[in-house]
Amino acid sequence: MKRNTDLSLHQNAMNSFSLHTNPADDAAKKPFKFDGKEHNLLEKQLAMIRTMAQLSSSGVTVYDMQNDIHIFTSNRFYKIYGYEIGELQTNINNEVYDSKIHPDDLEELKKNGFEAMKFIMKVPREARKQYKMVSEYRILTGPKKYIQVIEQQQILEQDALGNIWLSLGIIDISPDQTDIQGVKYQISNFHTGELIQLAETNVTQSLTDREKEVLQMISAGKLSKEIGWLLEISVHTVNTHRQRILEKLRVDNSIEAVNIAKRNGLI
Repeated sequence: MKRNTDLSLHQNAMNSFSLHTNPADDAAKKPFKFDGKEHNLLEKQLAMIRTMAQLSSSGVTVYDMQNDIHIFTSNRFYKIYGYEIGELQTNINNEVYDSKIHPDDLEELKKNGFEAMKFIMKVPREARKQYKMVSEYRILTGPKKYIQVIEQQQILEQDALGNIWLSLGIIDISPDQTDIQGVKYQISNFHTGELIQLAETNVTQSLTDREKEVLQMISAGKLSKEIGWLLEISVHTVNTHRQRILEKLRVDNSIEAVNIAKRNGLI
């Protein structure tokens, strides 16, 4: 197997659709099975990825789930994390990168990756390459200074049994650094444009008491001005609560937020 031209990253037990996840899902732990053509397939994929990385301003990595190792990672990937990596530096554990992710965000990334893997493994094998997971999270770039990055993950290749073998990761600095609040993510089918709503986990715990109170009033049809008057807070504060509710529940509008809240007994 040809190694990364920049750096080989070894990871322990990283059988997941997310680079930051270690799910205990049986579907992700089947023995791998190959048909003898994997070497040529791997070389073909790496040739295309290297060319793409040279032409792109994004950070790029290819992860081999059979061997728990990054077999290609571009220099740009390291630079986004604030590292200057030479070609002779090898065998660096993924903890080097995880240590720069905000601790709260790392836990959220692990949870999301677990749910994403469960969803992907239920999709018909021939359709799995159509899906990608997009996450936004915070990484440390200086003393107590975080920036928001955007990471896209998608499947490159599967083995003969349908296990996810190679995955592609693309990372960029988010263009919006004005309101850095943590993890945002979604799974989409880039062939159809469909957005996937994963299982709603820990919804109750994710909202503060004030946010639940605001959401209850939204459900009752009250406007921001009325909510502000009743709670004795400014309209700006009400709108901030509304925005954070949408982000935490991963929805686009108040109607969807109210529906999720009702399904989970919040209101």
